[in-house]
Order: sequence, then structure tokens, then C-alpha cells
Amino acid sequence: MTTAIALNLKTFLEDLKSADLVGVSLRPQNLGLRLDFTFGPEVGDVAIEFDRILHLVISRPINSDDENYCFWVGEVELRKLEENAETFLSSLSYPFNFPANLDLSALSHFRLEGDIFIEIICEYYKIFQEVKN
Repeated sequence: MTTAIALNLKTFLEDLKSADLVGVSLRPQNLGLRLDFTFGPEVGDVAIEFDRILHLVISRPINSDDENYCFWVGEVELRKLEENAETFLSSLSYPFNFPANLDLSALSHFRLEGDIFIEIICEYYKIFQEVKN
């Protein structure tokens, strides 16, 4: 069973560097993506769900074993774009047409580099942690 958690984001991201990415699931109903991480059998697993994605890049390693879906996590960043959102988005290779009700300062930017590269800009995210009985 997993549950949404409130946590110190900086500590969580630092700890995530010792995890492996073991699942990537697209969620088409809300333009979402779920990333599942494991720390091993001794520690509960975690997941991050991103909703209402505006930008998504996934690059897998060229020399990877297609049967191994466990990716080492190196650098991880998750932050609000805040006041520089429009500048950041305009630096990407394609234009965005923003709806009038979109709060650019509330957008989040996630970047993972390791055996795989993932970059996401989204409106919402949730972090879940496995509860062990």
C-alpha cells in the first residue's frame, strides 16, 4: 500500500540518489506520468506522480539491456519555476500557447539524470511512499 506523504523535499531528493528507477507509467487521462523507485528490500519504495504535463523528455541509454528496466538514479532536481517560468519555457525548442488561467509561477520542473534522462514540466505532482506493516 502506498500513501501520499509530506516531507522535506531537499532530503527526499538527496535520498532518491540512492534509489533505482524501476517503473515508468504514462497516465493518459490527465496527461500524467508515474515514476516508481526502489531503495531495496529493507526500505519502503516511493513513487512520484506528475499531472498535467506541459513538457516531457525521456531518453534511455543507447547501450542498455532492453530487458533490464532498473535504472540507476544520479542527479535529481524538483523545483518550482516561479518567476522565471516564461523565460525557461521559451528556451525550449518549441513554442507554448498558454491558456489564460495557467499560473506559470506554480509550474514545477523535474529533472533526473543517471542511466536514463527524464525532464518534466508539470502543474502538479505528488510523492507516495510504501507503507510496510
